Amino acid sequence: MMDAALLNVSLLARLLLSHVLADFVFQNQVMVNDRFENKWHSKWLYIHGFLAGLLAYVLSGAYGFFWLFFVYTISHIIIDGFKSTRKDDLKWLILDQLAHMLIILLVWALITGPENIVSGLPFLQLNNTNTWILILAYVIVIWPSGILIGKFTEPWHHDKDGEEGEGLFNAGLWIGRLERFLLLTFVLLEQYQAIGLLVTAKSIFRFTTDRKVSEYILIGTLLSFTIAVFVGIIAKWMLDMGV
Repeated sequence: MMDAALLNVSLLARLLLSHVLADFVFQNQVMVNDRFENKWHSKWLYIHGFLAGLLAYVLSGAYGFFWLFFVYTISHIIIDGFKSTRKDDLKWLILDQLAHMLIILLVWALITGPENIVSGLPFLQLNNTNTWILILAYVIVIWPSGILIGKFTEPWHHDKDGEEGEGLFNAGLWIGRLERFLLLTFVLLEQYQAIGLLVTAKSIFRFTTDRKVSEYILIGTLLSFTIAVFVGIIAKWMLDMGV
């Protein structure tokens, strides 16, 4: 039987995975646009909230805690409904996700408080913590990361088609920040070969004739590297906890 600590980590990974699947895999742009257009009157707001609650309940395996479905469904609808009344930009995307994370942590804390955590269906009773953590990490870097990068680079999307030879506004600043973050991370992890890959990627983009396009692509590439490294570090930490 898996001890309580490992089961707790597995449950957290499952709850996070259910959220990522609901928000970034099973939700398309049509549903998002309809929510921002019709706000609280959008049918997709409630369908999406129901799906998020259902996924959280099913994947958690904590079937003795049926309130989980209602808490997560209602909170998801309220958070997304409020977000639909705001601007669809990076700031509100981050605040929206932070609010969802707080709810997940609250639900997780309430469930793992008592010792009698109810096991799930046979295929979920395996409680392979490492598997859930790895699935969560890969789903995050494939789906949510793309949306986050798109929001982050949106201010430069149209600006990149300006006059040749000019640079994007503050592009050099962000390229430098991301580059230094990655370099420090690779050094701390003793992944020196990855530094060569980073330098090569930057050099290739610098050879393009259109500076704005090259900076736009380079920012997206470095941000993609950064997210993958960050998710990898967190996943490794969670895996080490499960050892």
